Amino acid sequence: MSEQSNDSVTSSPVIIIGAGIVGAATARSLQRAGHKVTLLDSAEPGNATSFGNAGFLSVDSLIPLARPATLKKVPQMLMDRDGPLTVHPPSLPWLLPWMARFALASLSTAEVQKGKEMFRPLMLEADIAWKAEIQASGLGELFRTRGALYVYESEASFQGTDEMRGLQSGKGTEFEIVDGNRARELAPGLSRTIVRGIHYPNGTHTIDPHKVVSTLVERFTAEGGSVVRGRVRGFRRDGNRVTAVQLTDSELPASAVMIAAGRASGELTRLLGFNAPLVAERGYHVMMASDNVQFDLPVSPPDRGLFFTPMAEGLRIAGTVELAAPHQPPSWHRADLLKKHLKDIFPEVGGVEQSRWIGERPTLPDYRPAIGRAPRLANVYCGYGHQHLGLTLATATGRLIARLMEGEQLPSALRACDPGRFG
Repeated sequence: MSEQSNDSVTSSPVIIIGAGIVGAATARSLQRAGHKVTLLDSAEPGNATSFGNAGFLSVDSLIPLARPATLKKVPQMLMDRDGPLTVHPPSLPWLLPWMARFALASLSTAEVQKGKEMFRPLMLEADIAWKAEIQASGLGELFRTRGALYVYESEASFQGTDEMRGLQSGKGTEFEIVDGNRARELAPGLSRTIVRGIHYPNGTHTIDPHKVVSTLVERFTAEGGSVVRGRVRGFRRDGNRVTAVQLTDSELPASAVMIAAGRASGELTRLLGFNAPLVAERGYHVMMASDNVQFDLPVSPPDRGLFFTPMAEGLRIAGTVELAAPHQPPSWHRADLLKKHLKDIFPEVGGVEQSRWIGERPTLPDYRPAIGRAPRLANVYCGYGHQHLGLTLATATGRLIARLMEGEQLPSALRACDPGRFG
């Protein structure tokens, strides 16, 4: 293929690699900003990690998981086969470099502080962006603002939330500290073992995460956007610019490229000459029939690392973390464990299992996403590594990328999300 002229490059679309929630939300933002956009994925939009999340917009999560308090808990969690964190044993050699980076990030006062300073403006942006997107894309029937309830089985566990609540108060988050009885009023059926709770009255969740993605893509295509199925094998470059995305048997001319391919983003960045040390934080969900479900808000026992979320198809139990190398078979014991947690927290709630699922949360070792321009490349942008917060941060990522493409600078606190920070 002959080298493209500047005019042909300018007339080419922005290619977004990855049609999950981050890619779809970014496509909508760029489209509204006047860009010609193509969504590229090897599978149907929203059928990977975006399909099975807990559905909660966690806009008040303000502390990165890479911090001393988390690191301190890791040995104990790993010793508990039924705990919220496990490592797939055969994957350990592959995971060790990432785990070492995680430990270093957790122990670095400067890196932890960057995360704290980053999350506040990022979550404020996410809150605004989701409200705007729900209206712009007609998603109102898929979201519920019914609040959220975090529950604790000991006073010591509750006291561990002091720092988070302090940051939330500084952000202006509305919440109420409740005792066990009040928690059981908010979520009927809750176990008597719950002694404390934090109620967020403005919490918002979706009743169908997959439909959120598919609806965004439908609106995107209805307004002139293109969706292409294909697998990326490389990139055509002209100096510090990417001029085309090379597929197995064709290529797509590009005015710019955004990488939003989840865990696979790491493979794409290597093709472009920079590092994204991503691992798959494997999460599971089980859909249960809604027998005796009398609550309409997401409920989370944080110490168990999961959510119970009422959805259109039933009650979704989603969460926990399993670190594993790519392409390892599922550990369905983790899904069975979710049902055990349900019986512990809601003894009389839930009917027969309807389905189970495994997904890969793309996670960087400092637990900060990569949002911004790629290093040493003039027209490549990044939006990956959102770990547990992919749904929450999707629309914010899209709006930030759109601003960058228009020549704006991101707030200084968001330099902590620089995609080039790993070399």
